[in-house]
Amino acid sequence: MNSQNSWSSTLFAARLKQIIGENSASGFAKKCGVAESMLRKYLLGDSVPGADKLVRIAQAAGVSLLWLAIGEGSQNNAAGWDRVTPSQLAIVLEFERYARKRADAGTRRAISAFVREYNTRQLDIGTIGDVEKITEDELILWRDLAWERRVEKASIDESGLRAAIEISDELIETSGKSMDAGQKARLIVAIYRLNATTEGGLDRSMLMSLLISLS
Repeated sequence: MNSQNSWSSTLFAARLKQIIGENSASGFAKKCGVAESMLRKYLLGDSVPGADKLVRIAQAAGVSLLWLAIGEGSQNNAAGWDRVTPSQLAIVLEFERYARKRADAGTRRAISAFVREYNTRQLDIGTIGDVEKITEDELILWRDLAWERRVEKASIDESGLRAAIEISDELIETSGKSMDAGQKARLIVAIYRLNATTEGGLDRSMLMSLLISLS
């Protein structure tokens, strides 16, 4: 994720103006279910939307949520976000903003605090979509899959790939699940990426969640 562009009100305003085009602000606000006064604040760069409003704007405009949020990827192509649902992506985006306000706490502590506050409805966003409760492992998994942190910079190394294959074989064997060649390949790639980008390494519950999501 490009921290320079993340949640920049000025850059977000430019993208928002681009997708509204010649349409009226009032008409677009009504289309995406956002108050016109709030939309105008976004357009002026005075504010950026929360994750729930961001999802509604992206859906109304038919653009990639990633592109709208931070200007990365293709405007009309959501490739790379198809591993998690829109609601899960919205939670990831909301967590990133939450964590930046608590940078001194560390990522793991921020995750614990966010999950606790989300599950007890202490956050301003309430709940997002159909996600009533989340676990720390789920948030870690969604976050790593959504952002694919540092994957672009990670070169393939033989030992890491071998470890991913061994882990996937063991996971499939102990779970009793059957996977075809394509599913197993996706599992190996996902384990390799997670192992390369997850702070503190992988734990069993995270791997089981990954296996279930890909099987």
